[in-house]
Amino acid sequence: MPGTTAATDLSFTPLHEAFGAEVKGMKWQMPISQSVISEIRAAVHKYGVLVFRCANLDNDQHIEFSRQFGHLDDVKAHIKAGRAMRFPEQPEIFDVSNLDENGNVITDADPIRMASSKGNSLWHADMAYNPQRCAYSLLRAVELPPTGTGGETEYLDSRKAYEDLPNDKKRQLEGLITNNSLFHNRKLAAPDVFANVEPLDSPMSRHRLVSLHEESGRKNIYITTYAHHFDNETMEDSRPLIQELLAWVAKPQYKLTVRYENNGDLVMWDNRAVLHRATGAGSYGGKYKRDMRRTTVKDDGSFGWGENGVGCSWQAGLSK
Repeated sequence: MPGTTAATDLSFTPLHEAFGAEVKGMKWQMPISQSVISEIRAAVHKYGVLVFRCANLDNDQHIEFSRQFGHLDDVKAHIKAGRAMRFPEQPEIFDVSNLDENGNVITDADPIRMASSKGNSLWHADMAYNPQRCAYSLLRAVELPPTGTGGETEYLDSRKAYEDLPNDKKRQLEGLITNNSLFHNRKLAAPDVFANVEPLDSPMSRHRLVSLHEESGRKNIYITTYAHHFDNETMEDSRPLIQELLAWVAKPQYKLTVRYENNGDLVMWDNRAVLHRATGAGSYGGKYKRDMRRTTVKDDGSFGWGENGVGCSWQAGLSK
């Protein structure tokens, strides 16, 4: 049965036996009342993933709503000179579409941009490669490709996956620190295009592999394809355990697929509780528009800066 509360008109219908919920009863008059924000915050901590159908926000509303949950990340910190931004006056909007700055569908004529987008099809938590990771992501469907041509987002319940680990494996993981690189993810996804990129040439963020989700009191496996190596190990030494854990978290019982039904759908998730990936281009790739835009809310909790030192100034970025 959907969960309800007397404080608001919201209800939450579970989408999976362990996590995920569709939110109903949301009214989008800005700014959203603090009681509603508090209930949404509590729900995303509980369910990990929230789906709002037909939110129909514009960029400004998307930013305003997201900002009610905390400080927003800035795309200018991640995309260096060389790639034009679609929304230069709204740097809080991350363009995760298949469109160029003129609104045209990206094709093989832009191989680096095509290859970079492939990294999103690998399991990850947004901004795990930065010194201060992010807490929440809010992804909005502006223009969807035709139904049945692909473009869904998959999620993994990294808290339940941790809880199901054998006790001896939990003891093995305690205290391990991952070193995370955006370039490592991109190279995994497109080794030919990024053959000359060496992730070790750039700074890496350091975050605990077993991370406490403070709001729920549950631990999770904070493992992503940004994880290049563990402290005091080489990439080669670290790879078997990283691959083992990614395979564990990706078991079918921890997976939820969110299918976008309407232009205007909005999905919010907690990167400290779930992993996610794009399902790939399907048959829409290079043919139909898939205009998706995301905001990310920084993690201001006790573990937001990981092992990097609060106020660390560098940010990862790609030139294309």
